[in-house]
Amino acid sequence: MRTLFLVLCSLLCLPAWSLTGVVWEKGTKKPLREINVFLLPSKAKAVTGDKGQFELPASEAGPCQVIVNVTGYKKFERAVACDTNDLSIYLEKIDYNQYETTVTTKAAKRDAQAQGLSQEEFISMPGTFGGDPVRAAQNLPGVGQSGGGAQIIVQGASPDDTGYFINGHRVPLVFHFGGLSSVVIPQAVERVDLLPSGYGPEYSRAIGGVINLQIKKPKSDRHHGFAFVDLLTSGAMFEGPLSEKSSYLVAGRYSYVGYVLKAVATSNEDFELTTAPTYGDAIAIYDRELSDNWNFRTTFIASRDNLELALNRAAQDDPQLRGNFQNTTEFFRLLPQLTGRLDARTTTDHSLAIGRDSILIDVNGRYLKIDSDTMTHRSEVVRTWSEKHKSYVGLDNQFDLSKVRVNLPNSYDLGGVQNPFGVGDERKFDTNANEAQLAAYLRHEYRPDENGPWTLLPNLRVDHFSITHETLVQPRFQTRYQISSGFEWHTAVGRYVQPPRPQESSPQYGNSNVRSPQAIHYMAGWSRDYREGGTQGLQLTNNYFYKTLDSLVVPSIDDNYDNTGTGTILGGEVQAKYQEGPWNGQVVYTYLNSKRRIPGQGEYPAEFDQTHNLNLILARQHDRWTYSGRFRLVSGAPYTPVTGATYDSDNDVYIPIRGGLYSRRFPTFYQLDLRAEKKTIYDRWILSWYVDVQNITNAANPSAIEYSYDYRKKKATRGLPILPTFGVRGEF
Repeated sequence: MRTLFLVLCSLLCLPAWSLTGVVWEKGTKKPLREINVFLLPSKAKAVTGDKGQFELPASEAGPCQVIVNVTGYKKFERAVACDTNDLSIYLEKIDYNQYETTVTTKAAKRDAQAQGLSQEEFISMPGTFGGDPVRAAQNLPGVGQSGGGAQIIVQGASPDDTGYFINGHRVPLVFHFGGLSSVVIPQAVERVDLLPSGYGPEYSRAIGGVINLQIKKPKSDRHHGFAFVDLLTSGAMFEGPLSEKSSYLVAGRYSYVGYVLKAVATSNEDFELTTAPTYGDAIAIYDRELSDNWNFRTTFIASRDNLELALNRAAQDDPQLRGNFQNTTEFFRLLPQLTGRLDARTTTDHSLAIGRDSILIDVNGRYLKIDSDTMTHRSEVVRTWSEKHKSYVGLDNQFDLSKVRVNLPNSYDLGGVQNPFGVGDERKFDTNANEAQLAAYLRHEYRPDENGPWTLLPNLRVDHFSITHETLVQPRFQTRYQISSGFEWHTAVGRYVQPPRPQESSPQYGNSNVRSPQAIHYMAGWSRDYREGGTQGLQLTNNYFYKTLDSLVVPSIDDNYDNTGTGTILGGEVQAKYQEGPWNGQVVYTYLNSKRRIPGQGEYPAEFDQTHNLNLILARQHDRWTYSGRFRLVSGAPYTPVTGATYDSDNDVYIPIRGGLYSRRFPTFYQLDLRAEKKTIYDRWILSWYVDVQNITNAANPSAIEYSYDYRKKKATRGLPILPTFGVRGEF
């Protein structure tokens, strides 16, 4: 009897062994849900929960084999004790390099002709200094070569004719000093949108085009972060949940490129100046879900650029330019935004941008200082009336209160050749300026047949500019024709206006009677996606555009400025994108003919006319490596030659005699950029390093002419030299 009791006890009183743990994605520490975990030899199986947790029953405490085999990840096998608690399983992804530079997205999915790049697309592009979104947008069709400057050239228009926006709100600039990087850290940008021609009524005050940076929503699944350092810049970003319904993001960068250039200057006897440019930026985001239908988000952005020069000797073309030079540009914005759903068919979006812009230019005691308090407001209501009809109604307002201090001569720079600094009449004044730019718009999307190929978009925008006392009506119309799945034709025509620049309309410095420049855009094009819903294959886009420009503000000897300028822009662009296995690439070509006319000067090429613009981009992924390259070939930009000079004895300077306006061109621009990036995956974090070399052939690419003081001698100044950047980034 005693023996029988012991046998039964040994069978019924065994300890309950189990194995518990969590399945994570290696490197990112993302918990993986609904993953099958197997235990051998018992053949037990468990499925991970929402936080990656699992529990497996085991019949003994001895050794067991844990197996996890999931599509997209390397197989995991490990021998462990069957009674192990809190086992961490890290599954390594087969591919961490989600590199798709050839895929573009429609901006806000409203304008068929608009182009965009998501963060996954621009972050690893070659020639972008670590994935800068605005530099990546320069690879898109219609964007010209800027000569390394902090400006965007859209379809041959002046950079002043392009509007720069963040979350739909205008900002004074999107590039830091020299155009090396945008004013927002790339990892905080969800996408960059380019609206080059025929864009909808949501934007205006830009007759050339629009660049908009859309800031991302902070991640709320867990805490994320990264830090990086390279030869020019250092920075960091952190984001994650604050509570069940709120999340945050904070980031900042600082560039020490000035110290690098200063070291070059002090070691080079031929360097005529010492320079210390610096820039930095910061961003902070708070996002909160107020209810199932309403969300509140506030974003703070700050940027500062400072460039100080100490001229060791007078500039060759103007003896009065010697001594110290300082140029500081800074701004900040606080952007609260409320989005919600009023009912099943109606959504609404309201946002403000409150901030301050400051500009200081000081040339040896002669200065321009502008401090502007600004507020912009956007509101929009979207109503889906039926499957055929959708309407958008919105407001887009801007208010500026500026204090301007000026102690400068009135300059004359016809044809891009400026008279010597000391020739113009001295203008010294302090003034306050108040300006309001009010606008309302209406967009309709109408399909005559619910299942038919046509979509008609009749749009209307009305702007009022207090500075010129103008109310300007701008009708715009777009059509789309869906030939088949993945094959669409689109057209657009519309009127666009922008107010004159402050210096042009200033009563003290410009001409208070100038009016707003205007343009009419015509465009037609098509897009074809041969991938048939997949990710591999060919995509083609082909657009043609024509713009007429009227009432352009141009320099005038009698009135400082007037509205006698006109112009035309004609061109076409094609983009072919192809992806096959680890390879992807694109070919982008733009043809452009941009002309301007001024009474007494006739017709001449626009300053930013670049007849041919070709971009070739190729990338390949291999293991943990990504290799990519970009080759750019662009027609030389036009310039105005100086044919002689006259001596001004009153000011002791020579005044240039201009030849035909923009009648000559610089040599063809060409540049080859290469990039290599390697990821090393650890259990809890990822280490990445990259080498990005711009202008690897060290092509001179001259972009300006430097003259001697009497204009008898000249030399071309080279563009950006070979510029390698080595960076290291750690992320979790």
